[in-house]
Amino acid sequence: MISAKKIRTLKPRVQLRRAADVFHEAAAMDLDKEYLDEVLSIILSSDLVCDEDEDRIRWFYQKGDSLSFEDIYYHVLTILGDTPSDWDARDESGQIDWSRREVRDHFLFLDHLRSPYNVGAVFRNAEAFGIKGIYIAPGTASPEHPRAQRTSRSAVDGIPWDEREVSVLPELPVFALEVGGMDINEFEFPRHGICIIGSEEDGISKEARKKAEDSLGIVSIRQYGAKGSINVASAAAIMLCKWMESEKNQPLS
Repeated sequence: MISAKKIRTLKPRVQLRRAADVFHEAAAMDLDKEYLDEVLSIILSSDLVCDEDEDRIRWFYQKGDSLSFEDIYYHVLTILGDTPSDWDARDESGQIDWSRREVRDHFLFLDHLRSPYNVGAVFRNAEAFGIKGIYIAPGTASPEHPRAQRTSRSAVDGIPWDEREVSVLPELPVFALEVGGMDINEFEFPRHGICIIGSEEDGISKEARKKAEDSLGIVSIRQYGAKGSINVASAAAIMLCKWMESEKNQPLS
């Protein structure tokens, strides 16, 4: 458990976030009341907490039950303007702990995705399913675009990425996610490889298709509706899950 003394050394926003995390933990386990009193004083003394917020937080704390401790946690996140991400692994400073990732030798090549929203969503999915790195074709929306950053929920910061042409991808097996290929349930995913994800409108480029066809080929997701396709980020999530599950009995890298 991080000490109150340590919390006081942090920058204001990180300090407030980490103090809130203490109450999130207190909702699930018994913590020393003297320790909670001190952490509460850190929250209430923050310049980011107005008088109205202070009164509400005090009221929650006086109730003293697990639900009220959770209320403190969520109220402080509201003050910070954060959307709660209880599932994120964080270090003692409250930052996302990227070292906790289970990474495979799996890579993506984003082939002219135009929407920053889709790029950010693909990064978020890729972070969840062990992608080691992402290559970005020139013309793909930048992962640094504010909307991509926001949609990725910080995943852009956790996955190395690089802009390059498809012709200079690393010498690894390559396949593409595209309509008209082998059923994803029958495809044998590589232990080490690159998956090409095509643009929202046009799919993969001619150069990317040739790269895939000269290697492992095209893989497709069987659909059962009247629509001809699904969102590129949703399709990527399905593929990424299948790829990771294909190695579930293999040791982590």
